[in-house]
Amino acid sequence: MLSFRPLILMALYLLLVLMLALEGAAYTRDWSLMRLHQEGTDRLLGNISQLRGALDQYRYLPFVLTQSREVRGLLRSPGGENSEPVNRYLEQINLVSGSSALMVFDLDGMLRSSSNWRDQRTLLGGSQAEMEYFRQAIAGDEGRQFVHEGVPPRQALYMSAPIYDEQRLIGVAAMRVELDKLREQLPIDYPFIINDINGERLFSVMMPDRLPEAKSESLSDGSKIQLLTLNGVVYLVQSVVLDDLGWRVSVLSDARNVQQQQRIAAGAIGGGGFALALLFLYLRESRQKRALQLEQARERALSQERQRDMISTAEVGLINVDPSGMIQFINPMAMQQFGVSLELMRNRTVEELLSGGSSGELLRETLSNLGTDRFRPLTGAEMVGRRADGTLFPMMVSVRGMTDHPELGYLVTVIDISRRKRLEQALREVNESLEHKVVERTRALEEAQAELVQAGKLAALGRMSASVVHELNQPLTALRTYLAICRRQLDNPELQRENLRQLESLIDRMALITGQLKTFAYRKPEQVGPVPVAQSIDQVLALFRGRFSEMQLQLDYTPPTSALHLAGDQARFEQVLINLIKNACDAMQPQPGSHRLLLSVEADEQHVYLAVADNGPGIAEEHRGQLFEPFFTTKEVGSGLGLGLAIVQSIVRDLGGNIRAANRPEGGACFELCLKRFDRSPEGEPQPTDNGQEVI
Repeated sequence: MLSFRPLILMALYLLLVLMLALEGAAYTRDWSLMRLHQEGTDRLLGNISQLRGALDQYRYLPFVLTQSREVRGLLRSPGGENSEPVNRYLEQINLVSGSSALMVFDLDGMLRSSSNWRDQRTLLGGSQAEMEYFRQAIAGDEGRQFVHEGVPPRQALYMSAPIYDEQRLIGVAAMRVELDKLREQLPIDYPFIINDINGERLFSVMMPDRLPEAKSESLSDGSKIQLLTLNGVVYLVQSVVLDDLGWRVSVLSDARNVQQQQRIAAGAIGGGGFALALLFLYLRESRQKRALQLEQARERALSQERQRDMISTAEVGLINVDPSGMIQFINPMAMQQFGVSLELMRNRTVEELLSGGSSGELLRETLSNLGTDRFRPLTGAEMVGRRADGTLFPMMVSVRGMTDHPELGYLVTVIDISRRKRLEQALREVNESLEHKVVERTRALEEAQAELVQAGKLAALGRMSASVVHELNQPLTALRTYLAICRRQLDNPELQRENLRQLESLIDRMALITGQLKTFAYRKPEQVGPVPVAQSIDQVLALFRGRFSEMQLQLDYTPPTSALHLAGDQARFEQVLINLIKNACDAMQPQPGSHRLLLSVEADEQHVYLAVADNGPGIAEEHRGQLFEPFFTTKEVGSGLGLGLAIVQSIVRDLGGNIRAANRPEGGACFELCLKRFDRSPEGEPQPTDNGQEVI
């Protein structure tokens, strides 16, 4: 118990110092808050005087208007009298007074005259009969109301007064002043708030829209104060209610200085007390230092003995070496692993336990750095060890310094991993067997995929044959009929001429069918050139002008700049546009209502983006995957070969671009193309950009 007496005394002393510091801090805080409360009271009274002075500058304006003969004459007339003289009169008074607006209302709350008649004829929309300031004036009182108006909303103060004509109420005069002007007349550079009797914010300076709840506190002189914390800063809140205005005026005083003085007082008292305590501890510790050093020496000797006992009983091989790499101690597990004894290995190097191969180079380098700044711990290095009988075995070696007791040297940890290596070899053989099975299964899947591709080709060939046979069968039958007619009408030249024209039309139709097949099989051009985008689109739209008129189609298209060129072939690019616009018209034609075609062109430094959209029925979900397949069509038999979109995809892909089809959220289909923009290198060769994305 006697040994704890100094500590108990020191604890009691520190507790006394802490209590004195807290008491001093509390007294300093109370005194500082009383001073701050007095300063805030003076500031609040000064603010109220400034506020009333600012309001009095505008309060008389509505009463001035009530005495105007022109204003009463305007209100006496039902609305036929010209209001321009009154407007000018109000405008002059407004300029002199500095208010935002002066207004005259009739008994229905309708605006009859305004000072802002030149640029704000619709200053107030509708009747003001429901506004508080208007109702107060109608009741015969002086009206006053804060209003949020405008976009963005701004605060404005309205003051009003009733207008009488021979004891008869005929209207209301009102003055409007924006709070920004009122704020300019109040030189306030500290937090200041005005609320109405309902607590709604009317006016504030340097304060956010919402304030946290204030906490009440009593000072030693009996004063009640309100404190709130905003953004980590404590403020003293002082408020007063103006009964005649129905406003609550509040001032917030920064109380950080109070906290600073409180901390200074507490620090001064506590610092002095702790300084005395530290001096006492220093004298006490210097006396006990020598006794502690003797105790540490005894503990170090015991620790070395315990370390050797732990090394001897460890389940892994442990070898203790000195900074020169000589073995000082080896535990029984290590002796069993290497087949050696402690007497045989003492003062010999660890390198003698390694095989002569290159696997031990890392350990040799680590041992050569023992006792130097270049030494780095070695962890989990795999190498081959040599037993006393010459046999080899795999092992994992770690070398680290004895951090707690550097005088003991370094510790080498050896783990025999022969069993793990056998398991790894077995696992490797299993993996190789699995890889062989995966290769065989992959080969089988590739063969099955090739068969599916061949079946798809045969199916496409069948659809092509059926479509071509059907498309060519009708013209051939008609040719046979017209030739038979020609044999019978050899003596009738006029009829022969008409038959020849029909034959020519049928031949053109057959050429168009075979031409689509030729276009589908057309190879990619070896060279690309600049294609004027605007000119190509204009030429294609000219071809469809008649059909647009027939369908009463509305075209939404903004031509790009004439300097925009893409890299490709103009004829093939126009073929793409023709097919996309024709498909859009075919899709919209059966639909009732208005038809609309949207064509947009955009570009960046490397690409040109083209979109063709319609308001037709859109793309069925089940047809999305087959949309670009050759000879696939949703039209009736005889209406086409189903090569249009396949040709478009082939041309776009040959030009290094991509095409994407999707349904629009508002209805209809949209085809989006991304093509390379034409650019020239210094040698004059076109420079295509990166390849497009995969076509979907």
